[in-house]
Amino acid sequence: MNISMLGSARAASSNLNGLAELLRQAVVEVRSGDSGSGTGIIWGGAGLIVTNAHCIKRGTHLKVDSAGKWREAHALAYHPHHDLALLAAPSVAGPLLELRDPESLRTGELVFAHGHPLGVRDALAMGVLHAVTRDKSKSPRWIVADVRLAPGNSGGPLVDAEGRLVGINSMVVNGLGVAVPASLVQRFVERALSQRAA
Repeated sequence: MNISMLGSARAASSNLNGLAELLRQAVVEVRSGDSGSGTGIIWGGAGLIVTNAHCIKRGTHLKVDSAGKWREAHALAYHPHHDLALLAAPSVAGPLLELRDPESLRTGELVFAHGHPLGVRDALAMGVLHAVTRDKSKSPRWIVADVRLAPGNSGGPLVDAEGRLVGINSMVVNGLGVAVPASLVQRFVERALSQRAA
C-alpha cells in the first residue's frame, strides 16, 4: 500500500469513527416492560424520542438508556401502520441528526445502521441503498438497503455517509433492511405534537 492509499484509508477510518460517535450520542436503548430492547433516536430536543411502534408494548413501563443511565419515559403517540412511536423522556438530551430528503437518495449510496442488535451495544453496520418504494400517492413509503439488521436495531437510525438521517430501521424483508423515511417520521412527529397542543 502506497502513502496516498494509506492516507485515504486512515481518513476513511477517522470519518467512520466520527460517524459512530455521533450516532452513539444521538440514540438511546429502549426497553418496554420485560421484553427485549430496541433503539430510539433523539428527536427535536425537549426529551423527545422516536422508535418503532413494535418496540413498545402499550401499558408497560418504559425506560431508555442514554449515556449509560436508565431514565423513565412515557409514550406520547403511536402510528402502527407506519411502525412509529413517539416517546417523552425529559431528562434525555443529545445531538440532533440532520434529515435527508428521500427524494435525493440514489441507488448505490452507502448507508449505515446503528443500534443494539442481539444485545451488542452501539453496533454500526454498513450497506448499500437498494430502493425507495412508494405508496399509491407516489410518496416515499420505505427505504430498502442491503444492510444487516437484527433484533435490537429496530427504531434506530439509518444514515448516509455524512450522518444525515435517511430513515428509522423497522424490519428485515428477504434479507434486506427496511426503514421508514425520515420525511414520513417528521410528519408523524409534527402531527402528534400538534394534536397534543390542540
